[in-house]
Amino acid sequence: MTKAPNRDGDDAWIDGMLDDLARTPVPETPDDLKARVMEEAYAMLPAPGGQLAKAPWWRQIVEGIGGWMAVGGLVAAAATGFVVGLGGLDSVGVSTPWTMTYETYYDSPGSLDAFGWDMEEG
Repeated sequence: MTKAPNRDGDDAWIDGMLDDLARTPVPETPDDLKARVMEEAYAMLPAPGGQLAKAPWWRQIVEGIGGWMAVGGLVAAAATGFVVGLGGLDSVGVSTPWTMTYETYYDSPGSLDAFGWDMEEG
């Protein structure tokens, strides 16, 4: 075996063991084992002349956009955009579901609706 230039020789016994292993003959695989493996492999193949099953349209869409992780990201982005969009409507007087129970104004100090909390900062 060749020795790497940065090795110091402390593990020379590993090189000797690997050389011995490389000289050991590899046993031949029995023919009956090969035949059984090939028989099981042929049994797993589909019947000849079969048709490839077409994936449903929704699965094609999910795979086309990148899988279920991408679908989760799109759902999260859509929900966030919906909430941010509804929050902006509070300043024009439209009631949103989280402001129907109490009356607050956009610039009131106690309001957390429609990003009113950032008005308090200087």
